[in-house]
Amino acid sequence: MAASDNYLVEIRPRTTSRRLRDAVRKAPGVFILHAAFRRALRSQHRLRNGLPSFVIVIVDTEEIGDSHRKAAELALTGRVEPWPHLRRQSKAYVHVLDPPSKKKPKLTTAILEEHGRHELILVLARNRSEVPEELTILADDVVDLEPPTSAHINAARCLLGRSRIDELTANAIASLDFSVMVLLACRPQVSLEVVRRLVAVLRAPITDAVPRLEELPGYGSARNWALAFIEDVRRLNRGQMDWTHMDRGVLLHGPPGTGKTLFAQALAKSAGLPLITASVSQWQSYGHLGDLLGAMRRTFETAQAQQPAIVFLDELDAIGDRTKFANNHANYSRQVVNYLLESIDGAGGRHQIVVIGATNFPEAIDAALLRSGRLERHIQIGLPDEEERFDILQFHLKLTDEIAELRDIAADLEGWNGADLEMIAREARRIGRRQNRPVHVADVAASLPPVRELSDESLRRIAIHEAGHVVVAHMLSPRAKISVAIRRRVRWLGSQVRRRGGAARFELPENERSLNTRDQLESLICRMLAGAVAEETFLGCRSSGFSGSKGSDLDEATILATQMVASYGMGRSLPFLIESRQVTAESARRLPNALREDVSRILEQQFSRATAILIEHSALLERIVTELLERETLTVADIDELIAGSVGETRQADMPAVPARGA
Repeated sequence: MAASDNYLVEIRPRTTSRRLRDAVRKAPGVFILHAAFRRALRSQHRLRNGLPSFVIVIVDTEEIGDSHRKAAELALTGRVEPWPHLRRQSKAYVHVLDPPSKKKPKLTTAILEEHGRHELILVLARNRSEVPEELTILADDVVDLEPPTSAHINAARCLLGRSRIDELTANAIASLDFSVMVLLACRPQVSLEVVRRLVAVLRAPITDAVPRLEELPGYGSARNWALAFIEDVRRLNRGQMDWTHMDRGVLLHGPPGTGKTLFAQALAKSAGLPLITASVSQWQSYGHLGDLLGAMRRTFETAQAQQPAIVFLDELDAIGDRTKFANNHANYSRQVVNYLLESIDGAGGRHQIVVIGATNFPEAIDAALLRSGRLERHIQIGLPDEEERFDILQFHLKLTDEIAELRDIAADLEGWNGADLEMIAREARRIGRRQNRPVHVADVAASLPPVRELSDESLRRIAIHEAGHVVVAHMLSPRAKISVAIRRRVRWLGSQVRRRGGAARFELPENERSLNTRDQLESLICRMLAGAVAEETFLGCRSSGFSGSKGSDLDEATILATQMVASYGMGRSLPFLIESRQVTAESARRLPNALREDVSRILEQQFSRATAILIEHSALLERIVTELLERETLTVADIDELIAGSVGETRQADMPAVPARGA
């Protein structure tokens, strides 16, 4: 609790003036808001010492009522437990900022006129976007009005002669809308169960626009886990199991736009649990370290007040990893991580609260957050496959005919995420609305970004690149199932290609998937580099197609080589330096020079190895390239047939010549 809030806790009816008690009885809401205003302004030292000040307070509400104005005036005039030098202050002015309007282009005129008349000015705004830029420049500071605390609720109850309520119930009341909060705070008796029931009723309409998880397409293994979790919640409600048997936390990770936030919302709706959402950036917006930690604490206090509940932490990688803090802000960042660890799984535990974290970069999260008992289950949400893409489009479009055509479109959108598909569906529906008719498949096709046709030269390079992967993969793992495809036509959205020009897929035998030995890891690196090797060997140079981005061939090969050297002890030295899951291209750059040279040596050796393999089997590569350019897609059976034909020709060529009869 902040030191400036202590006066609230110390107030008792018998030591408080009758005038103050009467004022609180008449307007308890004003008193609670007044306490919140004082808390928001505690960092404004000039104002607290009676010096000329101009502060903007962001109230974060749809409507600023008379109670907000009166509470702000009390914070300035100091009639209720005033700050020093503010007794009988008459040079104070509170202005409620009107929403922007075309009829009132000069919103700041009234404020600027009062600027010279009053020494203390508070401007109340609904949100930051409504504050004109000139006011932001003129103001000494812009602060946020945080919600009242449990101490504020109990202080009002004490002044009203009510009994004190426990902190969990008080926090639950403080999390409600202002009008409901005041009504509950003033009741002679209030229980946590009543507050929870009220929360469930008030917040139910918020989730109406969110689909149930059962209605959502895609999500693969994440969906399977969620459905099992929902069933466990139902068993819990029927008294058939205990909460101790439930998962404590889940980390959802995957590419951007795959619907991690929507997944959490749909899960909460299907499970019938309240969802408390937060993010590191949202916590940081409250101000300095103390405010950030306070916002983090309130997130979990709100969840405790509504338990059982789900806490959803978005962009969790922003919290950082304590092992990587090496700058002037390391102590600040370390305290943030430590406080989150304490909040998630402190000494008091977190009964009936499931924490779901979402990130695009799981390797950037502190390992302590991901251990058992915290975010213990890690589920990847990948890009949707062909069937899932169709289901997502159909979910948004609700088409009744032309289903086959929609399937063809979905098949053509490889590499698109759920957000991309939703955007296309929105645009298709917009086209239908403009023509006053239902959406058609033709509208979907019209909404797609333009298709560009690759040149013959570019297409041949892609075919050689992918054929290189195929040949090396087969030679290093003859029993692997391999398929490959290239595309002459690719889609562009802005400056990005939304469909890759080619891809090779591998399914290794079960006994080759563990990747436990050095030989297996080196073979995998060799396969990753084979595409670039094929380009250089048969075209004279390699392109940027195998590098330049996260997840590229070179990125994955570098990470694997770094794991061998720094995590698995498979380089020239044995020390364990980095946990394998935390290895990234960034961490590889921070290795000592000797180890970086070891990583480079492994990459160069496997590049040379792939070169030798492709030179030896150049005829097979040329055959695969020819077939790819003609057919664009080669299945596992097609590849097996080409390899078998190549082996037969090789054996035929290796057979000794048969002398002619009579020679």
